[in-house]
Amino acid sequence: MAPKVLDVYNAEDPRSVIQVAVETLQADEVVAFPTETVYGLGAAINDAAAIEKIFEIKGRPESQVLTLAINDASELIKFAPNATPLAKRLARRCWPGPLTMVVDATDEQSLVRSLPDDVIPFIAPEGWVGLRVPSNEVLLTVLEILEQPIALTSANKSGEADATTAHEVADQLGDELSLVVDGGPTKIGTPSTVIRLANDEITVLRSGAIDNQMLRQLAQPEIVIICTGNTCRSPMAELLLKKKLADKLECDLTQLKIRVQSAGIAASQGSPAALQAVQVLDEQGLDLNDHTSQQLNYQFARDADLLLTLSNSHRRAIIGEWPEFEDKTFVLDPDGGDVADPFGAPVEVYQACAQQIDALLEQRLPEILGLQPPHNLLGDN
Repeated sequence: MAPKVLDVYNAEDPRSVIQVAVETLQADEVVAFPTETVYGLGAAINDAAAIEKIFEIKGRPESQVLTLAINDASELIKFAPNATPLAKRLARRCWPGPLTMVVDATDEQSLVRSLPDDVIPFIAPEGWVGLRVPSNEVLLTVLEILEQPIALTSANKSGEADATTAHEVADQLGDELSLVVDGGPTKIGTPSTVIRLANDEITVLRSGAIDNQMLRQLAQPEIVIICTGNTCRSPMAELLLKKKLADKLECDLTQLKIRVQSAGIAASQGSPAALQAVQVLDEQGLDLNDHTSQQLNYQFARDADLLLTLSNSHRRAIIGEWPEFEDKTFVLDPDGGDVADPFGAPVEVYQACAQQIDALLEQRLPEILGLQPPHNLLGDN
């Protein structure tokens, strides 16, 4: 009997297709889903019998463990409570997306410990678990409704070509599969990159959609310094911090492996730096002439490792808008003081402001340097 193929986008009610998929998973069956990379076979994580069916369908050795599809980057720490800053950084920037991270799940608080004993050998037999948030609205909706991760692997016979359409899945797996959710051709068509993270060093277990150069870029720490209009304090702080980092790391400003940006919580897009700020930094050999203001937005805040504000009011505004970023949002002054806004003041006030910022950045420097990934980030890859 051929598998049932349900086209989610051409259905009269797409929600009904998703509901059928959820009910099929709950009935201990395996379902083929679209992802952004290739089609995958999924089973409910608490169901060892369904997970074993995946291996039977694929003809895959049970020694090859499965990935867990989760529905949000915030779930990383539920499975890996001791996740490193690098792991959290990659999760923020790559999920949803084509990256699978294999992380240490041996902590007593890891959700892996709550899985049935007969499931763990298929997911984390040696205390390491592969996690991924697929960038596909159909699968993410299923995960949300199901309220548990899905054990996931590619929807093809082991050794055969990856399937990028629902019909390719049906042709390869035929009678062995009961349901294929058709979400159209996959966007990428290349499997996810699989990496293992140990002591903040990346080992590439499988090359895929994200290459090594992209991994290095994604692994770079990012600091965002925030004021109001992004024309006075934060542009000066941005350039002063870059100079400090370049001096400390003995490199050119263009070669920094730590990204530094500035933004304003009420900035007009594209405004130049204040002339007084340009003059003050020019006296230090730093050029602010090309600066253009930008507003702090969710993506800036999400991707950053550290949000440093020039005043407490800026910090309160950010946390009020995005409470989830409270644990990485701080005023620049470690003692909690404000840096007064020099807007419209004489150049002497800007000079004093720059000196204050410079001193505060010096206090923050060890913390910022500590965010760097190791020099041998990709080891021998």
